[in-house]
Amino acid sequence: MPQDNLHILTTGLSWPTLQPGGLNTYFQSICEKLAGNNRLQAFICSAERPATRNRLAIHPVASPRMSIYRRQQKFRQHSRLLMDKEQIDIVYSHFAPYSLGTAKEAKKRNIPVVMVFHGPWNQEMRIEGAGLKHALKTWMALRIERQAYALADLFIVLSETFRQILHKQYGIPLEKIVVIPGAANVERFFPPEDKRAVRRKLGLDESALTVLTVRRLVNRMGLQQLLEAWRQVADRFPEAVLLIGGKGHLKEELEGLIIEYGLSGRVKLLGYIPEEQLGSYYQAADLFVVPSQALEGFGLITVEAMACGTPVMATPVGGNQEILGNFRKELLFAGTGSGDIAQGLAQMLSRREEWPTPQECRQFILEHYTWEHVTRKMEHVFHSVLEERGRRVRGS
Repeated sequence: MPQDNLHILTTGLSWPTLQPGGLNTYFQSICEKLAGNNRLQAFICSAERPATRNRLAIHPVASPRMSIYRRQQKFRQHSRLLMDKEQIDIVYSHFAPYSLGTAKEAKKRNIPVVMVFHGPWNQEMRIEGAGLKHALKTWMALRIERQAYALADLFIVLSETFRQILHKQYGIPLEKIVVIPGAANVERFFPPEDKRAVRRKLGLDESALTVLTVRRLVNRMGLQQLLEAWRQVADRFPEAVLLIGGKGHLKEELEGLIIEYGLSGRVKLLGYIPEEQLGSYYQAADLFVVPSQALEGFGLITVEAMACGTPVMATPVGGNQEILGNFRKELLFAGTGSGDIAQGLAQMLSRREEWPTPQECRQFILEHYTWEHVTRKMEHVFHSVLEERGRRVRGS
């Protein structure tokens, strides 16, 4: 077993096997990689403890059924107990509400705090609701965010887009913000040997031109715009089928739009795709599409699909603009509207001979977006912060 380098306390939302989502997938992936060279203890909000690798200790410190205030108290309480008992070198936090109490305890002990900004929580809430009560919740979310961010020594963001949001909307100096993109698990996501065999196993049409998206069924993901666009695409490409994976409160609305647009048989809602099947669906698709309308911080599904050799088209929002802009700019839609999506899809589907090959897609990910790259950069950030504080790292 390698010698411990740093003793890291990290706080996150949850674990993807307990609560699906890009933030939790990112959190699991980086925690598991950091635990390879460091002693890492992770606090999450969960009623159960997920299975993990040997050097990663996960502590379910609060229940999702508690009020947000009570959950915050629990995170602070457990952080205080751990910091009083053991020497923590650095706090590495995700999700502002659960970061606040831990950061306060760290500040009392001169422990540096590095926060990952996954996006403006209050804005994400605002997009998905309305009314006075909802407005009050978004105001409280902004207040919590500002309190938490005031305690950070340094911030990590996953894209230049979110670096600008953190600077302009929260007043964080640019020199305190480091861009470290996310990554794909390239051991788990890889091109198929036989795409038809994968489709056969999943019960999909082996001969259809298959376009896939996997999204939470919420407003900012752009699924209404994608269905509107698919009305035009379906007329031109009768062999094409659109598969939509995911769950959320828009399910009934999307089902209604499919019927209204006459797309029954041309669009299929897959429901929630289990983590263990996600790679197979990426492999089964001819094209992956990301129609996000706002606040797409990185584009985790983009790099995962590309690691499987599947080309991706996306709206020019957030991290996807940076990923695809550095790969093949023609894979970006001109805008976020249904007309832009329809036009982009029609052009791409009519020029399949110009698509990037599976090998080109995967090689781009191997060169730029692996968790090994991310972990090296993250550890460099941790050591830099500790050196600036004049704290001695054990074993150095």
